[in-house]
Amino acid sequence: MTDYLELARTIASRAAADGIEVEVIITESKETEIEVEGGNVEKLSQAGSRGMGVRAINGGKTGYAYTSDFSDESIEQTWKTAIELSQVATADEFRKLPEPEAIPDEDLRIYDAALAELPVTEKVDFIKRVEQAALDFDERVFLTSNCSYFDSISHTYLANSKGFAESFGRTTCGSFLSAIARDEGGMVNAIGFGASNYFNELNAEAIGQQAARKAVSILGGQPIPTQTASVVLDHFVGAQILYAYAQALSAENWQRSRSFLMGKMGEEVGSSMVTLMDNGRLPGGMASAPFDGEGVPTKATRLIDEGVLQAVMYDSYTAAKEGKISTGNAGRNGHRSMPTLASSNFYMQPGHKSPEEIIKGVEKGLYVISVMQTGGIDPVSGDCSMSANGLWIEDGEIQQAVGGVTIATTLGDLLRNISDVGNDLQQIPFFGSLGVPTLRVDNITIGGVDA
Repeated sequence: MTDYLELARTIASRAAADGIEVEVIITESKETEIEVEGGNVEKLSQAGSRGMGVRAINGGKTGYAYTSDFSDESIEQTWKTAIELSQVATADEFRKLPEPEAIPDEDLRIYDAALAELPVTEKVDFIKRVEQAALDFDERVFLTSNCSYFDSISHTYLANSKGFAESFGRTTCGSFLSAIARDEGGMVNAIGFGASNYFNELNAEAIGQQAARKAVSILGGQPIPTQTASVVLDHFVGAQILYAYAQALSAENWQRSRSFLMGKMGEEVGSSMVTLMDNGRLPGGMASAPFDGEGVPTKATRLIDEGVLQAVMYDSYTAAKEGKISTGNAGRNGHRSMPTLASSNFYMQPGHKSPEEIIKGVEKGLYVISVMQTGGIDPVSGDCSMSANGLWIEDGEIQQAVGGVTIATTLGDLLRNISDVGNDLQQIPFFGSLGVPTLRVDNITIGGVDA
C-alpha cells in the first residue's frame, strides 16, 4: 500500500530548488450516490478517484499542475510543469507558502470507519425508507422528487518544502428529498434533509417525515395583505440567507470592496442575540479538518460576537496583504485546484428556545418554510428579497397556510432585527457547512395583496 504522505513529502523535497517553494497535495476519495422514485432505484453510482496537485511559488510567481497518473514519469512531469508555469506567471509579493505550525492532536469526530465498510445494500435500504416515510406520512403526499442518498470517504495528504507534512480522513453522508403534496387547491413541495459525518446518526424516517410535514402544512396557501410583521425562518431558509453573510465576511471580498459590512469593524451590526462563527475545528462538523487547504491549523473564529463585528476570514494570502494572521480558511476542492479563501463550518450560535417556544411568542407573523430567490440575496449591496410559502401565526398559534408572498429586508436590518434564536442548530453541507437554528426576525416587509 502506497504511503501517500511520504510520497508527497518526497516530491516536495525533490522539486524544491533555491528560491522555489513547493507544495504537494494528494487526495483519494470514494463517493456513492443513490436516487429512488416509487421504491425503485433510478440511479446508483460509486466512483473512486485519486490525484496529485503541485503548487510552485517562485519569487511570488505561482504555477500549478495536477495529475491522476501516479507513474514516476507523470509525477516528475507534473512538478516540473508547475515550476515551468511559475516562471512565466505574474509576480505577487504576497504569494508564499505559510510557515509550518503544529497541528493540535484532537479527535474532531469526522471519520466514520463503519461507513467505509457499509454495504451499498444498506444505503439503498436507507434511502427507500426515507421515501416511504414521506409517502406514509399523509395520503396527500403522493410523490417525491430527487429522493437521494450521498456519501463521501476521503483522505487528504499535504506536504511542502518548508517541512509541513500532515494528513487526515473525513467521511460525510446525507439524504435529501422533496415531498410533493396535493389537494383540490393545487400542489406544493417541501424539502427534507439530514447529514452527518456518521451514518448511524442519520434518521431515515425523520428526514422523510420532515419533508412531508412541511409540504402538507402549506397546502392551500394564499397570499395575505401586504404588511410589516415578524417572520420565523426554518433551517433551510436560514441557510440560504446565511451564505450571504459568509461571503460578506470574507477578507477577499473586503479587499475588493464587495461586502455590505465594509468599514464597520468593531461596530454593532446585529442584535445581541447574533453570534456568527466560523469553526474549522467543530467536533462532528461537516467541514471540520485539522488543517486547511494549505496546512494552516483550523481555528474557531468569532466573526460577529453578540452583535458586534469582530473579524473576517483570512487565508494566508489575504492575511499577508494586510499584515494579519490566517484564520485557517484556505479551502481546497480536491487536487485539481489551488487553495482559495472559503468558510468552513459557518454557523449562528444557537440560543435556548425550541422552535415551538419561538412561535408561541409571536403575536403576528409568518413562519417561512420555503423560499425562492426573486430579488435575490446580495452580499455586496445587502439587498434581500425572496418569494415565500409558510404558515401565518397569530397570538402564538398557527392559523393558516400562506403562499405567493415576498419577504423583503436588507441583510443589515435582518441582523439587527433578530429577536429570538432557537436551540435547534442544524448543519447543511453547502459551501462548506452552514448551520442555522430557527430564527425570529422582526419588522420584515411581507408583500402580498392590497389590503
